[in-house]
Amino acid sequence: MKAKSLTRKTKRKKLKAEKETDSGEKSIGNLPDALLEHILSFLSTAGAVRTSILSKKWLHLWKSTTNLTFFGLKSPKRKLFMDFVDRVLALRGPSNIEQFYLSCEVKDDPSRVGTWISAAVNRNVKDLYLELRDFEASFVLPHCLFNCETLTELEINMPYILKLPSSISLSCLKILNLYEVIFTDDHSTQQLFSLPNLVELEIHECNWMNLVAVSISAPKLQSLDIHEPCQSSPASLGGCHVRIFRTHLADFTIIGTLSNDYCLYESSVVETCISIFSASDKPRQTAYRASKLLEGISSAQSLCLTTNVVDVLDDAPELLAFPLEFRNLTSLLFESEESNLHSDGFWHIIYNSPHLIALQFYGVSMPKVPSNCREDWTLDPSPPCFLSCLKFIQVGRFGGDEKELDAVGFLLKNATALESMDIIYSGSARRDQGVDKTNEIHQQLLALPRWSEIGNINFD
Repeated sequence: MKAKSLTRKTKRKKLKAEKETDSGEKSIGNLPDALLEHILSFLSTAGAVRTSILSKKWLHLWKSTTNLTFFGLKSPKRKLFMDFVDRVLALRGPSNIEQFYLSCEVKDDPSRVGTWISAAVNRNVKDLYLELRDFEASFVLPHCLFNCETLTELEINMPYILKLPSSISLSCLKILNLYEVIFTDDHSTQQLFSLPNLVELEIHECNWMNLVAVSISAPKLQSLDIHEPCQSSPASLGGCHVRIFRTHLADFTIIGTLSNDYCLYESSVVETCISIFSASDKPRQTAYRASKLLEGISSAQSLCLTTNVVDVLDDAPELLAFPLEFRNLTSLLFESEESNLHSDGFWHIIYNSPHLIALQFYGVSMPKVPSNCREDWTLDPSPPCFLSCLKFIQVGRFGGDEKELDAVGFLLKNATALESMDIIYSGSARRDQGVDKTNEIHQQLLALPRWSEIGNINFD
C-alpha cells in the first residue's frame, strides 16, 4: 500500500511539474517575436539554435537573430564546428547580420573560412571580429571585406600576413583593432590607417618589419593605441617611420621599445600614456625617439609616463639642453614601481611643465641628491610649478625606507605651493608588530617639514 501511495505521489509531482513547464513555455511563447529575438541575441549562436527544439514556434525563430558568434578555437571536434557554421549560414538565409564573431583554426580550409567572412559582408555586417590561428595554407582575407560600406567596427587578430587590396573603401568604419598581424607594404597599410570616419585605432603587437614609412592621418581619429611587440620578438627589429598627421586625439597610448620612429605633425593630444620597455640595445636612438615623441605631445593636458621614458633621456644628455614645452599639462603620473628623483630626465619634464597642478608617483625614491640643488637640498632654480601651481602630490607603494622618506621630504621642502600630499603605504609588517610599525612611519613623517600641515597617509 505504501509503495502504491508513493507511486501516486510521484506521478502527481511529475504531472504538476509538466504543467508548470508547459505553462512557463506558453507564457514565454506568448511574447512578441521581436522580444524573443532580442532575448536570443544574448545567447551564443549554438545556444540560440538549441532553442529550436522547444516548440514549433521556436523552430525557425533563431534564424532571425542578427548576432552570430562562432567559438571554434582549439575545439576538440573541429569537423563538427566547421559543419555547424556551414549549416547556420545556409539555413538563416540572406537576412542582415549586425555582429559576426568568428574564432577558429584555419588549417587547410582557407577558402571555407573566406566564404564565411564573405557571407557576413554580403549580409551587410556592421561589427566583425576575427580571431584566426593555425594557417597551413596561404590565406588571404576576402577583398570584399575591405570594401564593405556597412562595416562600423572591425577587429582582426591573426599572427599572419595581412594582404590588403590595392584599393580600400570602408567609409563607415569607426573602430579598427589589429592584433599580431604582419603588415606587407606602406601604401595599403597607410590606406587602412587613414580612413575618413575612423575614430578609434588600436595596433597591438603587430609586425612592422616590411614597412618603411607610413602616415596615420584619419581626420576624425580620437583614440590611438599602439603596443609594440616585446623586445624578444623578431618583430621588434623593425624601424618604420610613423607620421601621425593632422589628428586631434583625446587619448594616445604607446607602449614598446620605440623600435619605430613616431612623429606627430600638426596634431594635438589631450591625454597621453607612454611606456618604454627597459632593455634596449640602442639607448641613444631610443633617447632621441623618446624626445621627439615628447615634443610631439606637448599639447597634452594629462600625461602618464613610465620612469624608463625619463631615464632613457639620460642616455643622450645633450637633449636636455633643448626645452620641452608642456604648456597645457596639469596632471602628470609616473607609472612605475620607483621613480628616481635623481634623474635629470625627470627634472627636465618638471621644469618644462609650468602649469602642473597634480603629480602622482606609483613609487618614489631618492638614492642621491639631484644635481640641480644646493647643499641644503633646495632646488636651484626651483621649477615654476613648484612655486606657483602644484597643489597635490600622491605617492603610492610607500614602504617607509630611507630613500623613500628622503624623496618625500625633498618634495615637501621644495614644492612650496603644495596644499596636499597623500601617501599610500604598502610596506610589509608582521601582525605582531603592525601597530608599532605604523606608529614608527607616522613619527618619521611627522619629522619632515610641513607634513603635519598637509600630509595624509593611508595604510592599505
